[in-house]
Amino acid sequence: MDRSRLRASAAMVFIAAFVVSAPVQAQAPDMGVETGVEIYLPSAFAEFLPRNANDVVGRLPGFQVDEGDEVRGLSGAQGNVLINGRRPPPRSGSLSARLTSIRVEDIERLELIEAGARDIDMQGYPLLLNVVLRETTARRVNGRMELEPRDNGGDEVQLALGGTMTGGRFDLEGSIDLYEEALIDYEDVRAATADNPTARLLPDRDTTLYRRDAQGSARIPLGAGRSVTVSGAYDSYAETERPTFEEVESGAALQETTEFENADTSFGVEYRGPIGETFDLLAVLTRTDGEQESADSLTENGILSRSASGEETTETATRATVRWRLNEAWAFEAGGTWALNTLDGSSSATIDGVVQTIDGSDASVEETRIAALAVATWTPRPDLSIHIGGRIEQFTLNSSNASDELSLTDIIPRADLTWTMPRDWVLRLSAEREVGQLDLDLFLAETNLDNALNTAGASTLEPERDWTYSAELEHRFGERGLIRLQAQRREVENPISRTLTLQGDVTPANIGPETYDSLEGAFEFDLGRLGNPGLFIDGLAILRRSERVDQLQGFERETSGHSDYTIEVSLRQEFADGKYVLGLELEEDAPATHYWLTQIRREDRGLETRVNGEWRHTDRWRTGFWIRLPETVTEERQVFDGVRTPQASPVLTNTIEREYGAFYSLWTEYEVRDEVHLRLNVRTGRTREGFTSVYDPLGTPLDFARVDVDNVPSFNVRLRWNR
Repeated sequence: MDRSRLRASAAMVFIAAFVVSAPVQAQAPDMGVETGVEIYLPSAFAEFLPRNANDVVGRLPGFQVDEGDEVRGLSGAQGNVLINGRRPPPRSGSLSARLTSIRVEDIERLELIEAGARDIDMQGYPLLLNVVLRETTARRVNGRMELEPRDNGGDEVQLALGGTMTGGRFDLEGSIDLYEEALIDYEDVRAATADNPTARLLPDRDTTLYRRDAQGSARIPLGAGRSVTVSGAYDSYAETERPTFEEVESGAALQETTEFENADTSFGVEYRGPIGETFDLLAVLTRTDGEQESADSLTENGILSRSASGEETTETATRATVRWRLNEAWAFEAGGTWALNTLDGSSSATIDGVVQTIDGSDASVEETRIAALAVATWTPRPDLSIHIGGRIEQFTLNSSNASDELSLTDIIPRADLTWTMPRDWVLRLSAEREVGQLDLDLFLAETNLDNALNTAGASTLEPERDWTYSAELEHRFGERGLIRLQAQRREVENPISRTLTLQGDVTPANIGPETYDSLEGAFEFDLGRLGNPGLFIDGLAILRRSERVDQLQGFERETSGHSDYTIEVSLRQEFADGKYVLGLELEEDAPATHYWLTQIRREDRGLETRVNGEWRHTDRWRTGFWIRLPETVTEERQVFDGVRTPQASPVLTNTIEREYGAFYSLWTEYEVRDEVHLRLNVRTGRTREGFTSVYDPLGTPLDFARVDVDNVPSFNVRLRWNR
């Protein structure tokens, strides 16, 4: 199917879904009707055989889990998921991991709550999910063990353990997650550079990865609706990549080694409770300490280059808010936040034995934010809610790269409206000012060994500021039916990008404005209503437009990585009352252009097609397959001699094409005992062909190379339990 036919077919599918479903009267869920709250029972997702809450939430139409502003967040947003009406404590692990630990049998219902429907702090989200559990004292243990040996000697090992104890004097949760992988990344084509205008090839590499994560929390009820929650987490990750012994012995022309290691330790304390009959207090304190080290080396044509960096970071934040319920129509929230974030780091580099002297090679940065916030919620009637509020924020930055302190004050307003219209259509309007978070790594110098380009650490930066406007129209019907249209505009006043100084140095800086516009349509529809029992379809289409001025060459363009459209369509057909299932997924993104310092790269990923099927032998045994059809990814790179400048033209063009073969996966899963599942999976891997061609500015061929990589079959064994 060519792209024009795909786009036309997708458009027809969207139009048909909207036309057919528009006149349908919304069907009330099984629970009692509550304006602004949609109820979903676990039984609505039974055909997917969900094992835990994460499986169910992943199937909710039009809803995606947002982990929240867990890092350096002044607003203290803790995500868009509640469990029994409460947000998970800060620094207690991801929402996805928490949902995975909840058995589907323990779910009473799922509630999608519109802003203003209940007296809940929405924290800026237009929609919250509340997972209501059955009220039982429970001690649960869940886990997963996974082994995957590969045909070429690589392997993957995973171990996850978790447990919860609820309903007693304390609510306790904890989990550990261990992951190790060893693999061979086979040779691949590599982009040409001005210094190496050839068809470059990257040799075989030995790659190892490991991850160690642990989280825990304890909630202590104090009576009268008050509680204290203490939580902590440790996360570490390491990755090493180096040429195989055979490549080193053979003297491969290009040899690259990469080492990276990161570890974060964090804790949080949260207090919540009423003050009298109409006030509620929430106070949060969090602290994170991090360490990160990296080292890289590149040897090409006898030239050796090295770089290394290390940094220590801290993030300390506190937030306290008081919510006042004046009456059924009015609620007010006021509070304050304070955050201190620091970085101490150093970096070094040598290119062909020459030590690089770069501003910002040693950097110390301290960022402080203090804010006062206030929000008023007006709910004049059950189907209408209006939020108006904002915060005043004081920002202070001290950097060893600059002699002066930077101090800024911002007024950050927000307003939104949610209106449940007739026939259960919901209109959401919002406008808000946003002040982003600074990436403190931008103050530390770095070196790109591939093109021998040094980037100085920023001397000073302001947080990005933007206005975001959004309008959304949504209709939910039946068990899982959904229609949604959303238009959004984002105007960024001072985006951060790497640019050239008057002295010819590359450094991060705030530049001129840019805008993003998007129009999104989504639907999920049960075609059984049209005489096709067991047939479901869902889809997504996004149109985008963006504008900015290129900070290096001065021409008008879209933002880097911009894609004009995204189309996703999924079909699912059940046979014999769900005993057999067949699915098809199509996805296409428009080509994207990336504007880099020394290159302009246009990438086309083409159409992705996935086919899946399942045979449910019994309630305890099922077998299935998953296929990803062949794909081709192409890119064209215009390569400049150094950093792009206004009068510069490319010195060469490099076209790269990768053709991926089909991937097949066959699996079977059996419930060996209650809530204990054994899964066996055979995977074929994918073949890969790579082509790279280099041309001069007139289109004359300069060099060509090709690689062919065989597929690597593997066998996966997974045992998981939730008891």
